[in-house]
Amino acid sequence: MNGRTFFTSVALAAFAAGAAQAGEPLRVCASTKDAPLSEKGGTGLENRIAEVVAKAIGQELELVWIDKDAIYMARDGLDAGLCDVLMGVDSDDEHVLTTRAYYRTGYAFITREDTALGGDTWEALGDAGLDTIAYRLHGPAELLVKYAGKYENNLIYVTSLTNFEDRRNKYTNVEASRVVSEVAQGNADIAIAFAPEVARYVKSARVPLRITLISNHLTRANGQEVPLQFSQSVGVTKSKPELRDAIDVALVEHKAEIDAILAGEGVPLLPPSS
Repeated sequence: MNGRTFFTSVALAAFAAGAAQAGEPLRVCASTKDAPLSEKGGTGLENRIAEVVAKAIGQELELVWIDKDAIYMARDGLDAGLCDVLMGVDSDDEHVLTTRAYYRTGYAFITREDTALGGDTWEALGDAGLDTIAYRLHGPAELLVKYAGKYENNLIYVTSLTNFEDRRNKYTNVEASRVVSEVAQGNADIAIAFAPEVARYVKSARVPLRITLISNHLTRANGQEVPLQFSQSVGVTKSKPELRDAIDVALVEHKAEIDAILAGEGVPLLPPSS
């Protein structure tokens, strides 16, 4: 029971009944700039999973929209008291109380189906013929390009994907949809991205694309390991452990619904213990 309050289905029902009587909504911070994970109108992947969770614990979902990138949701949303919950946080995030993981996935290569790929390890990025690489900034993808020795040759190209917007003192990134469309249109030989951020676009592309989860981690020259696979949890404000416990049970009891949402998006999954 890993030190948490033992929460049963009966206890969840009691929590739901109390929440419904109190009329308190489940306040979930949501970015307006994090498609396809979060989208105005509640059609984002994590918005839809939040709806399942809210219904399971007997609360009305209130998506608290913040017109900033997802990296600011904890600081400008949770810490500011605007919401109590963040969706899709890493399971080891110490900033919040985390639930059990509701899926595990990782960084992936996106290629056209007719593009030869020499394996599913990150080192395949070094293959000859994979010269133009589209990727999102500020994360492991950018680091992989550097370790593959192709960063300098792609610097101007990737900067062009943000219309050469200055990165100094400002969070600038390549839109997830753009990363995929660059491959689909033949402008890039390969793309690298966190799989849930691009799966919807890969699935809906007009040309056949393939998404390949990277199977290993990157080890820096100093021996530090950079993980490329992550378990995703619901993050809850530390002042509400009972809410975290209720969501924990809801994730188990409504796993089939959540899995169906993930499958519908085309998100490739990894075994929980991988």
